Amino acid sequence: MALQDLLNLTQSKKKIGLSEERVRAILPVARDYIAYWREYPDMFVDFLQDGGNPEIKKELKFYFYQRVFLRAAMRYKYVYMVFPRAYSKSFLSIMVLMCRCVLYPGAKLFVTSGGKEQAAGIVKEKVQEICTLVPAFRREIDWGRGKTLEGKDYCKYVFKNGSYFDNIAARESSRGKRRHGGLIEECVGVDGTILSEVIIPTTNVSRRCLDGTVHPEETLNKSQIYVTTAGWKNTFPYDKLITLLVRMVTEPEKAIIMGGTWRIPVLVKLLDANFIKDLKNDGTFNEASFAREYESRWSGTVEDAFFNGEFFDRNRKLQKPEYEHSGRSAANAYYVLSVDVGRKGCDSVVCVFKVTP
Repeated sequence: MALQDLLNLTQSKKKIGLSEERVRAILPVARDYIAYWREYPDMFVDFLQDGGNPEIKKELKFYFYQRVFLRAAMRYKYVYMVFPRAYSKSFLSIMVLMCRCVLYPGAKLFVTSGGKEQAAGIVKEKVQEICTLVPAFRREIDWGRGKTLEGKDYCKYVFKNGSYFDNIAARESSRGKRRHGGLIEECVGVDGTILSEVIIPTTNVSRRCLDGTVHPEETLNKSQIYVTTAGWKNTFPYDKLITLLVRMVTEPEKAIIMGGTWRIPVLVKLLDANFIKDLKNDGTFNEASFAREYESRWSGTVEDAFFNGEFFDRNRKLQKPEYEHSGRSAANAYYVLSVDVGRKGCDSVVCVFKVTP
């Protein structure tokens, strides 16, 4: 029996038994379908909606950039996405986890963020939205008692094939848990030390297939998806971005980074152009903040600068400030005054440097 014959049966009201022989007969075709869907998850979601029939109306229609996002996140082990607000990045990331849970039986995935309650809120909202748009996903989840859980600060979605994903806290309490891969949502707010020492080590065990075999080279194993808006340079998220950028060059089959600005969601009508215009015209407009939130530009110390601005910021607080000439220094100590004269209503700035040769 061909796979299409089974699909035709699902559309009819006639009840026909599904025997082991019939399942085994379509295994070669099913393998091809699953292998294809693992590379093209957007086509898998399309198939869940119309069953391959173009005449059936789909509630969820992907834009081109969304298809690129889904395929990149599914095909690579290490993914770093820097996108502005209204880019559907959280929606698409959760959909990637749901596709992996369906297409990789027994997968154990996680979602983490700066706060456990924050991660739980994001996951619940996006899962409910996806299940509403694509009801087939809802039928893949086991909603039985004691299976799928939805709480204030914790949620877990168990699938009928044994896969699941949940949110775990970016704290020491998560040490010792075991997952196969996961999503780091808004990683600019996640502590780098906890992520490196606690969260990432949870993925040190590979997924065991239903036949008992293990394939460490499988894309799902030890997979990491970083999704965030831009933050500050010389921080862990920025260093991780640079690390994966280098890895994308040296190991292009394993890592990929992507980025985008507000122009794409405005182009496809997900973001109102007038909203962006109003932001720029606002009296409290902050150019650096806008660049981070909507242009995906990282703020902070210029790369390869001679001085590190953050180093100066950490040492700006004087332990023993001097408000006038002090005799505590050596005889050859002196002061340097740097004056920036303000014009046309701007403030003048005087910096005082004490030099002790």
